[in-house]
Amino acid sequence: MNRNEFFQALPITRLNLRMTGAALEICTDDIDDIHVMISGSKADAEAMRVLAKADTLTLEQPLFLKAAKAANTWLQVTIRLPRSWKGAVDARTITGWMNIRSFAGTDLALNTVSGTIMANDLNFMTISARSVTGDVKLTQVICREVSLFSAFGSLSVMDVQLQKAKAYTGTGTVALTLPQPFEALTLASITGDLCVDAPIILCDAAMRSVSGRIRTTGVSIVEGGPKVRAATVSSDLDITTTLE
Repeated sequence: MNRNEFFQALPITRLNLRMTGAALEICTDDIDDIHVMISGSKADAEAMRVLAKADTLTLEQPLFLKAAKAANTWLQVTIRLPRSWKGAVDARTITGWMNIRSFAGTDLALNTVSGTIMANDLNFMTISARSVTGDVKLTQVICREVSLFSAFGSLSVMDVQLQKAKAYTGTGTVALTLPQPFEALTLASITGDLCVDAPIILCDAAMRSVSGRIRTTGVSIVEGGPKVRAATVSSDLDITTTLE
C-alpha cells in the first residue's frame, strides 16, 4: 500500500520524524507542496501518525509493534520537498536506513540504531548523524559543523566543506576527504584507523594513544595550523595533503 499525504510547504520549517522500523528517504523535487508517501503493509502505513501543526510536520510510528513482527515488516517513508524549502530536520528510527539528499536547511539531526545513514548533496549549518551498528556516509556536503558517531560502523566523509568536525567510532574507521582547509577536527576510535585528506601543508596535530602514532604525507606538524586532535587505543592517524 502507498499512503500519500500533502501539506503546504510555506508554514513548515521543521520536520520531526520518530520511527521504529521504517526506512527513510528525504529529497527535493519540482513541486510546490510537501509530499509524504508511506509504503508498506496497509496496517503499518495507516498506523503512521502524520500531523502538521504550526511550523512542524511530525511523523510518528507506533511503538506497539513486537520485535518479531517489526523484523519481518517492510515500511518506507519518502518525503519530497520543494527545492526552495529550507528548514530543520530531526529524524530518528531504530532499524531503518536513512537516505537524505539534495536540499538545504539549517540543522540536520539523524539517529538510527542499526541502519546505515547516507547524506548526499546537502547544505546545512550543522549536521549530526549517529548510528550504533551502521555506517555513516556524507558526500558532497557543505556544513559549518559536523558531528558523527557509530559504535561499530565506519564514518566516511567525502568531498565535504566544513569548518569543524567531531567523529567518534568504536571499531570502525574514520575517513575524511575534505576539498577545503578546515579549522578543527576531533577524532576518536578504539581500533579503527583515522585518515584525513585535505588541501593543507601545515597542521597542528596531537594524538593520545597506547600504541598508535601520527603519520603525515606532505604535511608538517606545527602550532597555529588547522587543529587535529585524536584519541585511539591501537590505531594510527594518517594526515595527507591533496595539494599537488
